[in-house]
Amino acid sequence: MQGSEPGGPRRLERLWAVPVVLGALAGAVASWNSPPALVLIAVALVPWAVAGTRRTLPEWLAAVLAVGPPVVVTVLVDLNAVEFLVTSALSQFVGRRAGRGRVALAAVVGAAAPFVPAAVGWPFNEGAVYFAIGNLLAIVVGLLLAHTRTLAAELREVDARLTAARAQEDRTRLARDVHDLVAHSLTVVVLQIGGARRILRTDVDAAETALSQAELVCRESLDGVRDVVGLLRTDGDEPTRSWSLDHLVATYRDAGVEVSLVVDTDVEALPVLARGTLFRVVQEALANAARYRLPGTPVRVRIADDDGVLVGTVENERPLDGPVPSTGGYGLPGLREQVERAGGTVVSGPDGDSWLVACRLPVVADHSGAAIR
Repeated sequence: MQGSEPGGPRRLERLWAVPVVLGALAGAVASWNSPPALVLIAVALVPWAVAGTRRTLPEWLAAVLAVGPPVVVTVLVDLNAVEFLVTSALSQFVGRRAGRGRVALAAVVGAAAPFVPAAVGWPFNEGAVYFAIGNLLAIVVGLLLAHTRTLAAELREVDARLTAARAQEDRTRLARDVHDLVAHSLTVVVLQIGGARRILRTDVDAAETALSQAELVCRESLDGVRDVVGLLRTDGDEPTRSWSLDHLVATYRDAGVEVSLVVDTDVEALPVLARGTLFRVVQEALANAARYRLPGTPVRVRIADDDGVLVGTVENERPLDGPVPSTGGYGLPGLREQVERAGGTVVSGPDGDSWLVACRLPVVADHSGAAIR
């Protein structure tokens, strides 16, 4: 028969070599006194031999060669074990493509072939009934084989799509991580350098301190980017990052941004997923607030536990006619996807004269006294 793709379905097909070989040997023994029958048995083995070399014959030719000669053998020497060649061929024929027409044709041939000897004058052999039932059962096996082949192809396709989706997710996560690191750091650096430029002529020491702080933030950002890029080269755990809100807020305070931080829950006791997600939201919101807030006004950060739901808000006064934070790219929209994967929500937008970013994450955290830093 025709060659097929490697894998499970092909291994199942190879099982038919057993009845083919046994049927050919038994048929040859029963037909030993009929040289034409022996030749026909050899011809019937040709499609199987070709399939064993992973070459292909035209499907119609393979079917005719596999089924026709054994039927003629039963006409010459009566019904015998050579009928197993027909059984195997029908199963393979249906197993290639299980169309209704193919199944119907195989069923007709399988049911009729064992009765051909009786039709041409040989005494009726009750074994024909058993062979007919066996042929129909073999067709059912062929249908299962076709279904297995279809499922295998679908699984390969799904696996390929999942692999592509995982690769896209990894690229998106990497882009989002780099964006978050760089956006926060560059915001702080711009503030530090801007402050240093304004006081450079009047207070050299303060300007030098601001520039030193900007350099430190740049180095921390560079280390963070290296950690993120390092994920592309290792299958290990994600590099440990500092999720300290105190440190995050301190970098903005050092840059001249007034930030108040109120924590009404034990952040250190939060699950890693909730703590990391909360930190990323506050980090992005602070970067936007530092850029778009009304000059000279504070930024207010509050973390609380609302009956098992972690709530984080970042609020700042906004100029009524000034620019608003971007809604594209990998900023808050990207974080929204991350928060939703954690089962939470994040919203951002105007709230009266303020701009508010509010995040809610479903986690149970231990309560602690309010800490204002």
